[in-house]
Amino acid sequence: MIPHFGSIGFNCPKYMNPAEYFVNLVNTDFEDHVDVTKLVHAYAQSNVKKQLLDQLSADRATLHNLPDIELRPSSAMRQFSVLMYRNTLNNIRNPGIYWIRLFMYFCLSFMVGTMYLSTNDDLTEEDLVPLLFYVQAFLVFMSVAVLPFFIEQRAVFARERANSSLSVVSYVCANFLATLPGIFLIAAMSTALVVLLAGLNAFEYFLLNLFLSLVVAESMMHVIGAAVPHYIIGIALGAGVFGMFMLCEGFMVPRDSIPDYWIWGYYLAFHSYSFESFVFKQFENETSDAAKGILTKYGMEDVDVMKDMLYLVAYVAVFQILFMFILWKFHTGRR
Repeated sequence: MIPHFGSIGFNCPKYMNPAEYFVNLVNTDFEDHVDVTKLVHAYAQSNVKKQLLDQLSADRATLHNLPDIELRPSSAMRQFSVLMYRNTLNNIRNPGIYWIRLFMYFCLSFMVGTMYLSTNDDLTEEDLVPLLFYVQAFLVFMSVAVLPFFIEQRAVFARERANSSLSVVSYVCANFLATLPGIFLIAAMSTALVVLLAGLNAFEYFLLNLFLSLVVAESMMHVIGAAVPHYIIGIALGAGVFGMFMLCEGFMVPRDSIPDYWIWGYYLAFHSYSFESFVFKQFENETSDAAKGILTKYGMEDVDVMKDMLYLVAYVAVFQILFMFILWKFHTGRR
């Protein structure tokens, strides 16, 4: 290109970007632009055009000797491995998805643990119930913070699905599994701070319960993120649902005292199964009258903790299936 323009009298200055120089020549927005028609005529008469046409003809001739190429979409497993790698890398590199949240959870868990420090003799066993409610309710509530990133990823999914036969199942499975290490890290750090500082019981059950609760909350955010057009609407909807679940989980009003017209909320809220497991594991082996009174007050004298954990796993499965269906049905990438 540089020799061609030089041959017709337009030599590119020595220390100027050739692309910028040529754009200035033909852009009519600049006062010193040249006559574009003359440039076109000069190209039509040049050897450059002849050489280019000869090269194109030679390239076309070689196409007849090439084997037929059959374009086939990648297998579902191949798509899964690529998406898994990409999502994991994105989660690590994007500070807003986990690292900022990890810092927030650290600060709140440290504050809660030191506020309920086990050496504080003024605290009673009844004072621990609000602590368990806070951990279950508010730490789970903070999952709404990831919604903008889910909607951002949704746009990428729609574009890729429109351009290729992207498997929805592979995408959902990879997206789900890529989130688990980050959620477990948050749950483990929060559990260590709260349980060890406050001197709570059943560390391993506390960790399992909090981890599954966070996974359920994030899975619900997947569904909302796929269903709403804008992240502000999604955050408002998610906050409203979490707020309703917090009211119905049995702390503010014990299960047996919830009005009949709201009792469905208790059984619908995954918070209920998580909260009762937190309370039961904390007080089941305590022999004091206060501990027994707490379990009686909240109707938690006999709680099957593993059954509650299975309920949380079932919530995860249902939300992921809903997420998959919404993506498959409404986010085809086609207008």
